[in-house]
Amino acid sequence: MNRGPWVRELLRQAARSFPSSDVALWAAGATFFGLLGLVPLALVALRLAGALVGTDGVAAGMATAVSGLPAGHGTPAALHTLTRTALEMSWLQTLVALFPASLYGEGLRRAFLQLAAVRDRFTGWRGRLGLLALAVVSPVLVLAVLAAAPFVAPLYVRGGWWTVLGVVVAFHVVWVTVSVALLLVFRFVGPVRTRWRALLIGAFGTGSVLAGFLQGFLLFLAIPVEWSTPFGGLPVVGAVAALALWLYLLHVLLLAGYRLTLVLGGW
Repeated sequence: MNRGPWVRELLRQAARSFPSSDVALWAAGATFFGLLGLVPLALVALRLAGALVGTDGVAAGMATAVSGLPAGHGTPAALHTLTRTALEMSWLQTLVALFPASLYGEGLRRAFLQLAAVRDRFTGWRGRLGLLALAVVSPVLVLAVLAAAPFVAPLYVRGGWWTVLGVVVAFHVVWVTVSVALLLVFRFVGPVRTRWRALLIGAFGTGSVLAGFLQGFLLFLAIPVEWSTPFGGLPVVGAVAALALWLYLLHVLLLAGYRLTLVLGGW
């Protein structure tokens, strides 16, 4: 069966039905909420993962995963610090971290509302509560990524075609985990109840794009360019600006994927 015309028609309908408002502004808004909520969400996920398999297992898995990443821009040190901080958190601190983490759900729902062109009540609370579904599943997704690290990280280190194999394996692992996360976000954070078949196709299709984008970010980390150069050599400002730009582009792709999911659900 030739799916070319079907895909082209889907893209045409999505383009025609795309709201005329400023998508860049919605992506920027979601990025702002992401800057507030993604780190606390990662802390909660790592803490719950440590409760499931033990703190030593999570620490060892993260150390293995980090060993295959580019050493530039302080990324390995930042991930080690994030993991150590998460595993040392008390349960009270973990519960408190859920509040800023839930802000990300509010930001996504507000952006999704613009794409869905529907009205909503209690938008902030609906988005925050919807993100709890992702928070519950997040430790399993983290453990899935860490479980693949002992196989993928050595491939990155060996270089050559082994690195290509590592990229392929890492892409599929990230694709599945990101797609499951998107499925929960589209279903519970999104304001429109879309058919499950459309949700699956939309979530895994968007997840494939985001997984490739994340692999490209690893390549970006390997480029020996100082992020702080445009900011007078201030390293913290350069790092925050670079990560914010990366998150912004990621949210542009995420919003486009959600709109395609809505169009597909309407067929």
